[in-house]
Amino acid sequence: MNWKKIFLGGIVAGLIINVLDFIVAFLLTNKIYKNFETKGLLASEPRLPFIPLWILGMFVMGCLLAWFYAVARPRLGAGPRTALLVSFILALMVHCPYNFAEACWAPTGRLLPLIHMVAGIIEYVIAGFFAAWIYQEKEEKAN
Repeated sequence: MNWKKIFLGGIVAGLIINVLDFIVAFLLTNKIYKNFETKGLLASEPRLPFIPLWILGMFVMGCLLAWFYAVARPRLGAGPRTALLVSFILALMVHCPYNFAEACWAPTGRLLPLIHMVAGIIEYVIAGFFAAWIYQEKEEKAN
């Protein structure tokens, strides 16, 4: 495995996830969150330093997307099909269970979890595609 390319692809993927997350928050969910804060259903201030931890976490997730592609590549083959498949499966694993539980139990209803799930899956698939595009195996040295 080419660890430098995994890291580079992961950084690019993390950047993509963070940018797309910001766009989704700015365009779709910001007003919804403000409404729930006003109703007292959500805290107006996080208990932890949310933004820096979230940004860091998305870079970690980007690196994991790149690593899973590198691991799957020998078995499934190199290329966009494998990148999209691996990214989609990981996106489902990450975004579906939590958002399903939130839709069932959270006082905020079903719209936010639906937005988060759909946006998250799209973000991960796009990010995973670019991480895989960057990834290449090291060339074998002749003995």
